Amino acid sequence: MAAMNNHTILVVDDERANFELIETLLTIDKYNLHYISSGEEVFAAIDRLDPDVILLDLMMPGMDGLAVCQRLRLMRKWRSIPIIIVTAAAGKSILASCLDAGADDFINKPVDGLELRARVKSMVRNKKQFDRIESLSKLQQNNIASLENNLGELVGDLAIGFVTELSTPLTSIQEQLEELNTNLDRFSTTQTRYLVELASKSANNIQKTTYKFWTYLDFAAEKKQLYTDEICNIKEIIEQISIVQAQWINRESDLIIDIQIASVAVTAKHCELIIKELLDNAFKFSDVGTTIEMCGRIIGKSFHFWIGDRRSDYPIDRPISNSNLQEQELGLGLKVVKKIVGMYDGCFAIDINERNETIVYLTLPLGAAEHQK
Repeated sequence: MAAMNNHTILVVDDERANFELIETLLTIDKYNLHYISSGEEVFAAIDRLDPDVILLDLMMPGMDGLAVCQRLRLMRKWRSIPIIIVTAAAGKSILASCLDAGADDFINKPVDGLELRARVKSMVRNKKQFDRIESLSKLQQNNIASLENNLGELVGDLAIGFVTELSTPLTSIQEQLEELNTNLDRFSTTQTRYLVELASKSANNIQKTTYKFWTYLDFAAEKKQLYTDEICNIKEIIEQISIVQAQWINRESDLIIDIQIASVAVTAKHCELIIKELLDNAFKFSDVGTTIEMCGRIIGKSFHFWIGDRRSDYPIDRPISNSNLQEQELGLGLKVVKKIVGMYDGCFAIDINERNETIVYLTLPLGAAEHQK
C-alpha cells in the first residue's frame, strides 16, 4: 500500500490473514505497513524497510519470534526498534520469555483494535524519542572526537551507550506510573502490585546500568598498556563470578563450566570485567533453561576461552573465524571486552551458527610460568 504516514510498521506472521486483520485495524492511523511471512526473511528485508515498529508473531515455523527478537537485539543498528510480540499464548512465563528476549511489549490474539492502536502509538512515540536522543548522542560523540583516538572512541561509545541503556527503563517506569495514575481506582491489588514490580525492576536496571558505566569510565581512564608482571588464576575468577551472577538471576542449573587451570598474563581487574560482561551478555540474550557453556583450554602459548548458549550437542570449543565479527555490530559491553583483549594482543570473535547458537571466543596470553611447562 502507498505510504501515507512517515512511520513504517513491519508485521511478521506466517499467516497472511493475521496481517490483513492488523492492516484493517490500523487503517485509521495510515501507517506504512509491510508484511513478511517468516522470521528468516526479516534479516534480508530490514535494511530496505527500516521499520519504526515490528509486530512479531511468537509461534512461527523455522525461526520463531523469540529467536528473531534475540538476534535483532544483538545487532546494534536495529536493537532500538520497538518490538511488540503478538501471540495466542498466555501466562506470566510467556510474558517473561518475551521480555527476556528483548521485546518491548506484547499483545494477545485475537487482537483488539483499540489495544493494538494504543500499543503501536506508544512504541512509535518511544522510537521517535530514541531517535532524538541518538542524534544528540552522535553530536556529543563528534564533539569528543578531538580527544586521543582510542580513549576518545570509547568515551564516545559510553556517551551513546549510557543514554541508550537508560532510555528503555526510564520510559518503562514513566508508562507504568501513568497506567497506575489513570487506572488506580479500577485496578485490583494484584494488578497494582504487578505494575509496581515492573517499575521496581526497571529502577534496579537503572542502578545496575549506572554502576556498570562507572566501571567502563574507570577502564577508559586507565593508561593503555600491557601489565606483563601481573598474572591471575583465570579458572578461579571464572568460577567465582559465574556462580554469583547465575545465583542472582536463579540460573545456576543453566551453567556448564569446563575450564582448565591456567595463569594468564592479565590483571585480575581486567579478567573480572571480561567474564562479567560475557556472562551478562550470554544470560541477557538467552531464555531461562537454555544452557550457557564456558570452556577454557591452554593451546600453544595462549589461553583459549569460549562462552555461548548451547541448544544442541555440537561442541562449543571449536575454532571460530573472524568473518562473522564483521557482519554484526557489537554492544558496548562486548566492545569493551574486545578492547581489553586487544590490549593484551589477544584474539576476539563472535559467531551465530546455523542452530542460532551464539558463541563468543577469545584468547589471552599465558603467564611466564605456563610457558615453561
